[in-house]
Amino acid sequence: MTALLLAAVLGASPADAQLTVHPAAEPKPALKYQLLPEVRELKPGNPVQWYMRCFMEQRNFFFRKDVVAERAKQRTMPLKDLPAEGLRDYGGNALTQADWGARLDTPDWQVLDRVHTDGPDLRLPELGPLRELAGALQVRFRGEVARRDFDDAIRTAKTMFALARHLGESPASAANRLGLTIADMTLDTLTEMVQQPGCPNLYWALTDLPCPLVELRKGAQGDRTLADTELRTLREAALTDADMEEVVSRISGRAGFARVQAGKPPRNLRAELAARVKDADAVSAARQRLIDAGVGKEAVAGVSALQVLLLDEKRAFEVRRDDEMKLLSLKLWEIDAPVVQKKGASEGLFTDLLPQLGEARRAQGRLEQRVAILRHVEALRIYAAAHAGKMPEKLADAGVPLPDDPFTGKPFSYTLDGTTAKLSSTSGTRYEIVTGK
Repeated sequence: MTALLLAAVLGASPADAQLTVHPAAEPKPALKYQLLPEVRELKPGNPVQWYMRCFMEQRNFFFRKDVVAERAKQRTMPLKDLPAEGLRDYGGNALTQADWGARLDTPDWQVLDRVHTDGPDLRLPELGPLRELAGALQVRFRGEVARRDFDDAIRTAKTMFALARHLGESPASAANRLGLTIADMTLDTLTEMVQQPGCPNLYWALTDLPCPLVELRKGAQGDRTLADTELRTLREAALTDADMEEVVSRISGRAGFARVQAGKPPRNLRAELAARVKDADAVSAARQRLIDAGVGKEAVAGVSALQVLLLDEKRAFEVRRDDEMKLLSLKLWEIDAPVVQKKGASEGLFTDLLPQLGEARRAQGRLEQRVAILRHVEALRIYAAAHAGKMPEKLADAGVPLPDDPFTGKPFSYTLDGTTAKLSSTSGTRYEIVTGK
């Protein structure tokens, strides 16, 4: 059978990553295959409870060190080396619980109350086990792909994508980020799947996926709530010296921990505050900014210089926080526009507590780009199936709608040089596609 050789070049030579995919016509009906559970598959219930049940079934399977190490190898070894037959019924009933949970309709992570009360003390111990669950599902998925059990493989893809989307429903950004990771893992194995002879064409299944596949909004709003919980003791009513000491100690500790987590050098907030309290002009300017922001003149007059400075920093933090949150509403190519990224803002005392939503949005965009590229690959498989393995002269001839690069809002670049086609984006992703025997 004629094959299409597709080499993905990510800043390196084509030999670094190669995919061999075979021509395949689009299925009839078009949505014969889908990559998320449909309504007709759904049952009422909370999927999160079923994901947690997985770990009650086989704790050794999920957490024993030698099993975890072997699973890590099975997730990354070449597909041809995977012991596919030995992976039949991999995970048994434990992963069946995940399949069932993925087909329930109302995710409730039961974390909302803690978001409102715990502030940055919020802990999410369930995320580590869920990462192991996703790894186990990926091994099962790869085994199904290696055996060319495509119907079973699509079932597992549905489970993994549903788990990723359910994590996007959590009001915790760490859960949303794990959802992005699991969706990427699913796409890794889907990319392997489309290389297998006989793999059905997934163009319309990929096209039918929602965009964004994994949401970030609830997590961003949860982060806003966590910060509000942390700063709620810093109120406009006059605070005692003891209250102010507690506020400064708490914020210094939080900011210091955030810097350590981000790999930044330490910062002495106490010393900065002490210096600024002595600067009468700085304190006066902070009072005026609070008044301009709507805080009553009488209220501002009755609080200490230290409290005025901290209230002004809180106001500035809220402005900068929303400047980060608004990025989730923008197209990726709009994020770095000068009208969005206003330069020259000084580093505030609470800067280290700001969410990094620009980077999260870009990670979400990279996922969108991967789906878009796979749609192009599947479109080429459709065209090749109808044209004796040949590829189109231009993408407009592909015969199906093709998405733009989400990072640029423009079509992917495509050229055909003899039997070699080149697909690339201005964001640096490049593919070379040739036909071969």
